Amino acid sequence: MTSSHMFRGPFQWLSALPLLVVTGILTVMAIMTLTSANSPEARSREVLFDYFQRMSPAEYDASEKFHLVLIDRESVEAVGPWPWPRTVLASLVDATAEAGARGVILTEPVDKPDPLSPETIGRFWLEGASDDALAEQLSRLPRTDVVLARAFAKTKGAVAVSLTPPGNPNQPSAMQRADVKDAAWLNITDNGTDYIALPGARYLYGLNPELSRAAQPAVAALATDPDGVFRRAPLLWSLDGKPAPSIALKAAQLALGDDAITAEVNLNSANPQGRVLKAINLSGGAFSISPQSAVRLYLPKRLNIPTTSAARLLAGSGSNSQLSGAVVLIGLDGDLGETIRTPRGEMPLVELHALAAAQITAAAMPKRPGWTGYLEALGVMVFGVAAIMIAQRMQFWQAVGFAAAVSIVLILAAYSAFSLGGLLVNPLAPSLALFVGALSVAGGRSIGGVLRDDSVRGSFHNTLPEPAMKKLREESGGDILEGVNRDITVLACELRFPDEDLHGMENIPDEVTKLMAAASLDLRQTIIDTGGVADQAEGGRIFAYYNTPTELADHVQAGCAAALRMIESMDKINTDLEASSVTRGMQLHLAIGVATGPCFAGPMGHGRNNRYSAMGPAVDRAAFLRNQSEYYGPAMICDEP
Repeated sequence: MTSSHMFRGPFQWLSALPLLVVTGILTVMAIMTLTSANSPEARSREVLFDYFQRMSPAEYDASEKFHLVLIDRESVEAVGPWPWPRTVLASLVDATAEAGARGVILTEPVDKPDPLSPETIGRFWLEGASDDALAEQLSRLPRTDVVLARAFAKTKGAVAVSLTPPGNPNQPSAMQRADVKDAAWLNITDNGTDYIALPGARYLYGLNPELSRAAQPAVAALATDPDGVFRRAPLLWSLDGKPAPSIALKAAQLALGDDAITAEVNLNSANPQGRVLKAINLSGGAFSISPQSAVRLYLPKRLNIPTTSAARLLAGSGSNSQLSGAVVLIGLDGDLGETIRTPRGEMPLVELHALAAAQITAAAMPKRPGWTGYLEALGVMVFGVAAIMIAQRMQFWQAVGFAAAVSIVLILAAYSAFSLGGLLVNPLAPSLALFVGALSVAGGRSIGGVLRDDSVRGSFHNTLPEPAMKKLREESGGDILEGVNRDITVLACELRFPDEDLHGMENIPDEVTKLMAAASLDLRQTIIDTGGVADQAEGGRIFAYYNTPTELADHVQAGCAAALRMIESMDKINTDLEASSVTRGMQLHLAIGVATGPCFAGPMGHGRNNRYSAMGPAVDRAAFLRNQSEYYGPAMICDEP
């Protein structure tokens, strides 16, 4: 086992722990990706899809089949403040029909009483006024709802109801039962289906029966996602237990001239409220819908639906031939009415209804089939595991760069799938998995490496010379700590007090150990300063090794020079001993044996107990010569070079 592997072992868990953690994180991410594949609450995914739509808008022309009649400030100045009596709205419908419109849809809800109808005013007078005769006469005037119904009887059209649904139509909890047995305008592919599950809607107060027979009630509700942006348009609703189209679907039906709308039942799915629909078929083409009967809004490049002011139609000026052959939607403009946020900015409700209808007629629906969730969840695991495997061989910033590069490729691939085939695939979850895998492994390895290197440096602090420590810091304990077998110069040193001095020190043991420690530290520093390795042995014995772990061409001279410097340092140590009243008269002796020869050298130990040492004939000879110096007298004895 090499020394680098030996040091890596105690900290192996620091590399393994992130792998276990990141595997768990990837599994959770994959499950969340699958379960939220079609949830409108995934904001980052929805924002990315918005960018895709801006960069690659739909190709259909929204101006071909639809026309807007706007109730604007000019109209209010000509007629009076909004809301208008429904007799005025009836005049608008009449003028539109006379201009040759294919159909008329009133997008302002009429499922509450007309506050300006004679019936309402007469009821007020009957209840609280003294002029009963006048009130009686007012109550006998034609109802404004009836006048509006008579206007719609002259053309094909629909009126808006249920501007605010009771629940969020994008949630399964909003689904209600709809009885399709008597819905002549809706064909269900499965003849045995009597009930279907649709998002629930309800009348605010109710709709005049004559008006409901003359114009089909169409749901006006437009529900936004949690971030306040409208992206999904339910096309079919359960209106008080009966199926009802949205304004957009009804407008598309009128534009295409279809007598009925065909809905396809999903035979593999059901809801406690009834069967679930999966597709709608019009003469413009068939397209899939979500289990909530919704389609994703996909706006064209040019939002140029033609408009005409309601004031112009009511004034009766001109031929208004621009309305001929178009489905006309009547509603408030953005100044007088509500607006709604879309991926392309704020829009008045009437314009959004028309754009959604144009999208339906062109069957221009982005595709996000159910299998995309499984694909994205699989991508989380595949790319996460790939990042883990590749990050094992990369540094931290290399792993980050790799994850960023592959993420960009994934986003570009997802955009290509949308722009070329209309397929919406979310690359963000696999991209996040790349970063989680890469950063966890690379970061864990870096932390483990830092701690391991800190342990290594701590083990050999005040042991290795500075050139070796520098390489150790730069190379993180690599080759510098591999064992070697080469010629080295060994100094076997021993500090000792003469026996007679030790007998006099029996009462000051603390002073003795401190003196020995200070002298040993001084010798160790001399060894390190001269390029050697200091190896503390028992008592006052120290070994010095030259030509390891870094090579020295003149290691013999370096060893001898170090021995001479250590002898010189002893003079200062003994002078200090003489100056102390406690140790006066005592002398610390140094014996050094020097030998050169081939030896094995390297780390010998583990963790904080590690030491850089050597073994071989030269070590034995140096120790022998050190022992002989006690008898021959000289402080230093060298073997023959």
